Amino acid sequence: MAARGRGRPRRVPPPDPDLEPIPDNSTEHFSPLLWMTHAEHRVSLASIESEDTVDARSRHPSIQYHPLMDQYLQNLGLHHLVDIMETETKAINGSLIAGLVERWRPETQTFHLPFGEMTVTLQDVSVLWGLPIQGEPVGGISDPLEQDDDMINVRLAEMLGAEGDIRDYNGKSRYAIKKTKLRALFAGGLDRHATELEIQRYTRAFLMDLFGCIMFPDSSGDTVPLMYLELVRDLEPDKKYNWGGAVLAHLYFNLYQSCQKKQKVMYGPVILLQHWAWSRIPVGVPVLNESPEWGVPTNEDCHAFGKKFYGHHLYKNQPHGKPVGIRLVRGQIQSLGDTQVTWTPYQELYSEGRLPQTVADDSAVWLYRGPLVCFWIVEFHYPDRVLRQFGYPPLIPTDPDVPRYEIRRLHG
Repeated sequence: MAARGRGRPRRVPPPDPDLEPIPDNSTEHFSPLLWMTHAEHRVSLASIESEDTVDARSRHPSIQYHPLMDQYLQNLGLHHLVDIMETETKAINGSLIAGLVERWRPETQTFHLPFGEMTVTLQDVSVLWGLPIQGEPVGGISDPLEQDDDMINVRLAEMLGAEGDIRDYNGKSRYAIKKTKLRALFAGGLDRHATELEIQRYTRAFLMDLFGCIMFPDSSGDTVPLMYLELVRDLEPDKKYNWGGAVLAHLYFNLYQSCQKKQKVMYGPVILLQHWAWSRIPVGVPVLNESPEWGVPTNEDCHAFGKKFYGHHLYKNQPHGKPVGIRLVRGQIQSLGDTQVTWTPYQELYSEGRLPQTVADDSAVWLYRGPLVCFWIVEFHYPDRVLRQFGYPPLIPTDPDVPRYEIRRLHG
């Protein structure tokens, strides 16, 4: 489930076919929960002529993949994401991301588009990146105040083999590892005759780089919080983590931050947002390379859907194959109609059983409605607002189960 709580996860049942669907172009069902005023939202700065936009930031992991890590990556449920990132250029279409940020409403966790609402859901995280969306919430102690510097350095020596202090003392917290020091420690790669201890330490370093650049990037720059290291202490864990729910919570949180008028930069898993947009919306999509084979030879070896976007990205009819600017993106989004959207891009591969087995295993919680957790971040998942993305007709969604002031407090 997306977050452990009381009882079983509540799932939205298939809509009643006898219910009357929302009429086209209806103005009667705007949510009463829109507490962020127009003046507070970044969209107040946007116009067709304005170049003012949020800057989407993406960082690239540097510690190299090695096949000797495969068993540990599979144990943790992260092997499909690594498979994608090994061939993904990680180049960001900043105009596309900025255009979507201007459409984000944090109260409903959806993009408000000319024809209705859309959003990134647990289904997208599962299918696009192959991440598990059930299991223990990603959390723990973020700043272990009871540990002194010597204790922390012993811990780093044990788990990473660091002989010196590789933390960041110039940042806001001493509980963060400096990426440049971590990468320098493992710059030589992994020898094919490495011991099991060396493989484990290298795998942890590789994953910390992945966490800090792809899954949970933040504004800290050249650091990754030490709290994530404890999650990979045991590389053959008895419990499984809900990595997908944590990544989605992190994305929602950063979308909330970046849609505020005062914010100039967006962090977080922006590559996931880009993969989602390329799968569904005909705006800023590059010319794709030849699609990989899905479902060959077994489900365990299937690629996640995000593998479709591997390689160098070229944009058709654009100078030097580069993406278009923000003004054109705004116009393209504004002119979108619902018939131009690919509402169920994964349906064919899913129905034919040509996606990773974890996708089928976790499909029962795609419509989970409730909180998503990533340490102190708590964001809510409302799939009932975007039922068309699951192949159902749209219905009038219900209000969240918590008061409006509590939602705002959790964001703050």
